[in-house]
Amino acid sequence: MDPLKQRYINLYPDEGTSDRELEEIEKTLNIRLPITFREISAYYNGGLLGGISHFSIPDDRKPNVKDETLRLRKTVGLPSRFVVLAEPPESLIVMDTSGTPEVIWLDAMDVTNLAGRTFTSPPDVWETYGEFFETLLAEEEEEREY
Repeated sequence: MDPLKQRYINLYPDEGTSDRELEEIEKTLNIRLPITFREISAYYNGGLLGGISHFSIPDDRKPNVKDETLRLRKTVGLPSRFVVLAEPPESLIVMDTSGTPEVIWLDAMDVTNLAGRTFTSPPDVWETYGEFFETLLAEEEEEREY
């Protein structure tokens, strides 16, 4: 994970999320965050990456993953094992905290199909949050080269 951290820090200052903040998210959402998410959160706390505005990981900024996850649980019945990472136009990026693939970028209309994974449009998926983060980091690095 160190090379990934170094690549990120080369683009942005080290702005991590504390273990206490991650434990609060886990407690409130009644989930266990994946290992790669916890590792990356030590130096990344949300925000713009790879052209996508990600929700804040700590809850001291709005919008944040905890509040947005709770909101979608209430409004559309988001299954409790998912955490909302971002909401790009007409889509949703979620993290499955108890299965793989861990990250799913789906059409917003398919959110009610998430539990059964019966999507009307095939989603983009990454086996781990680390793979997802690395993909976006590579896009960010490529954009900065031009």
